[in-house]
Amino acid sequence: MKLKSYRKYFLIFSLLIVVFTSGSFNTLASAEPATEDLTVTTSAVESSNDGAALQPATIQLQADQTIPVSRPAFSIMANYDVTGDLMNFTDSLTAADPTDFWFFSVPTNRNILFQIKSTNSNYRVELYKIDWTTGTATSTNISSAPNNVMYVTGLGAGDWGLRVTSTGTLGTSYSIHMNATNPFDHQAAVLSYTNSLLYVTMQYPDDKIFVNGSFVASTKNAADVNPHLDWKRDYTFSYGGNYSSRNHSISDARVSRVTTGVSYSSAYASSNNAVLLYLKEGTLFTYFESEFRSGPPTQHYSSFVDTSGRTTPRRFDFIDTAGDPDLLVFDLNTNKVIDFVSSLNKWYASGAEPSPTINFYN
Repeated sequence: MKLKSYRKYFLIFSLLIVVFTSGSFNTLASAEPATEDLTVTTSAVESSNDGAALQPATIQLQADQTIPVSRPAFSIMANYDVTGDLMNFTDSLTAADPTDFWFFSVPTNRNILFQIKSTNSNYRVELYKIDWTTGTATSTNISSAPNNVMYVTGLGAGDWGLRVTSTGTLGTSYSIHMNATNPFDHQAAVLSYTNSLLYVTMQYPDDKIFVNGSFVASTKNAADVNPHLDWKRDYTFSYGGNYSSRNHSISDARVSRVTTGVSYSSAYASSNNAVLLYLKEGTLFTYFESEFRSGPPTQHYSSFVDTSGRTTPRRFDFIDTAGDPDLLVFDLNTNKVIDFVSSLNKWYASGAEPSPTINFYN
């Protein structure tokens, strides 16, 4: 991913330099904007699928179609007790083991995506409601052939199972994928998902975007909808009575798009479970730098001019959105923003810190 500084071609340079020295003014630092392109290393390109084509199905129990089940003490043969609300496993059906039942449970009502992948077109996957008290599995109206992604709303809190069978030949391997992390809403839209279904991004009627059960951002063009996305990085280096300071901040974040999962690494922050948030017009950005020398002579310099040569605080406009993306890195482990990837970030744009490395999960 290469972030190019297209902003520099649109700029009307503004300059705010205040330098104080015993009755005279001197320039301590150049206000010329950084113009280097920012190259972000990506070890895998974004490979998420567009979820627009997925239409939600609603679960209906078929009370007259039940089969006996027993809770497995541990994973053995055809019965698998899955911990959590994600699946990404591989197995096969054989004459000795013609049915696989993958059991799971959810503590609250959820939306669910699931899929089996196989070259055997005879394989089927069906959703069952499990009652461990009676030892029965009740069939639902939800089933699928291989390689189709099923999107189902209204998965109630409790115990469920995905049953893999074959209507014909056996002996072929398959993989099973399931994501039941996001909250229930009949009108929620799937924005994107990874091939493994280990990451699913959904948008709800109130414009809130969730990734794997975590509220990430709202896409509303209104103030104070994303206070949890405020980010700042303040750095001051002091030495012998002198100091140098560089401060960045993002507030009132306006978000246009959220990716699926990535691993992220930079000199400043890292995460093995993050998403990228694309910022749009209206986001408030502030950059401030200052330096002080005790002298003699005493000198002071300060500026609110960012790397594009424009004065902050300011809100992103068409100049910002026409060029390179401005990205917030949102850590799903902590539900906090951990970095700002942009040619407006002085540390990356100037080369003072290496560009980040981003790996998109499949």
